[in-house]
Amino acid sequence: MRELDNSEFCLPHIYSNNGLLLTFYKNPVRNFIYLLLFLPVFCFGQTNNQKDNKIIIGTIESIHSAILNEEREVLIYIPNSSTRNSNDKTSYPVLYIIDGYSFFHSITGIVQYLSSIGKLPEMIVVAIVNTDRVRDLTPTHSLSWSDGELDTVHFKNSGGGEKFISFIQRELIPHIDSNYNTESYRIFVGHSLGGLMVINTMIKNPELFNSYVAIDPSIWWDNKSIIKQAAIVLKQKNYMGKKLFFASANTMNQEMDTNRVLKDTAIGNLHVRDNFQFREILQENKRNKLDWNWKYYNDDNHTSITLIAEYDALRAFFKDYELPKDLNDPSIDAEFIKNHYHNISEMLGFTVLPPQSTINFLGYNNLESKHFDKALNFFKMNIDNYPVSANSFDSMGDFYVELNDKINAIAAYKKALSLNAMSETKKKLDKLQIDK
Repeated sequence: MRELDNSEFCLPHIYSNNGLLLTFYKNPVRNFIYLLLFLPVFCFGQTNNQKDNKIIIGTIESIHSAILNEEREVLIYIPNSSTRNSNDKTSYPVLYIIDGYSFFHSITGIVQYLSSIGKLPEMIVVAIVNTDRVRDLTPTHSLSWSDGELDTVHFKNSGGGEKFISFIQRELIPHIDSNYNTESYRIFVGHSLGGLMVINTMIKNPELFNSYVAIDPSIWWDNKSIIKQAAIVLKQKNYMGKKLFFASANTMNQEMDTNRVLKDTAIGNLHVRDNFQFREILQENKRNKLDWNWKYYNDDNHTSITLIAEYDALRAFFKDYELPKDLNDPSIDAEFIKNHYHNISEMLGFTVLPPQSTINFLGYNNLESKHFDKALNFFKMNIDNYPVSANSFDSMGDFYVELNDKINAIAAYKKALSLNAMSETKKKLDKLQIDK
């Protein structure tokens, strides 16, 4: 297992996997689609022998797949709260994303930031690195482009999508669940052909993930076979508890608009037209209980849409996660917090604990305003929820200092130091013992 640091990043490159410059067609639309399918990701990193100078954002793991008969790399991000304390046994939902090197930075950054401000729970991110992208992300074998023209060279290995999803279901997910503290809640994210695989999985294996994010998916594949299947399956299956976020980029011709494109027949507008057609299928099947959002991004093209769609999808999925009151609201008490996170836990299907930072803020806020009973309840809540957190006991020590209860303050600081030798806690304890 190799650490992935922040100096490693990826840029699109115009050379194929064998080093040959990609062929371009006279048809500009074909060039566009061609680049979407085959543009690999060229990654490079800066070496640094002094590990302490690196910002570690994750690890690279290699998993042997008997199903695919090859080694598969995955990039794994673990929430900061887990890495800060090795004793932390908190479990996390898992977000799986296709095209690992392309989107690892963006999705982990969004997850880390939004979770840190209470917009969504902390999550493990598993980014799957490509080997043969067309093979893995196409559910059926086809040799034709969207306009019907054959391409026996680049599409010869297409149609391995069912094996790929079997690898995820039977090998990758069990590996992650066995080696990390995971919850059963899973999100599946994919862009372009990855989005096609997300839709295919939702149609054929809806139980595999709780929420699905399809970012400008290539649903034109194989004469729109996935659209035809969706029209049938979405009428029959019950999607209670499942969520879908479908993002559509603006790839239509400049003179076209979203109203006219539905009646248009030009190949250049096919991608957007298919997306709107899929939206109509979603609208027609309201009885299946699928909780879906469909969003059109007029100012973004196929490549620029990914980051903003990742953000919007997570905000949509967890729109009720955030506390409905400002943290400075004096009406917030421990019972209000417990009720809110009880409701969140029921919604997600696993126990969600209020973030330590949020409860700590509420504790100190009430301590400063001399609402000692409320402050004590918040500090106790953190200790109950995070019994191996040194910070929880350090905060309780501060509470007792404010009450001039040196005996309990010393006991709390000693407990904190037994969990983590924090220098600030040691200073506070030494001062109390000297003054005693």
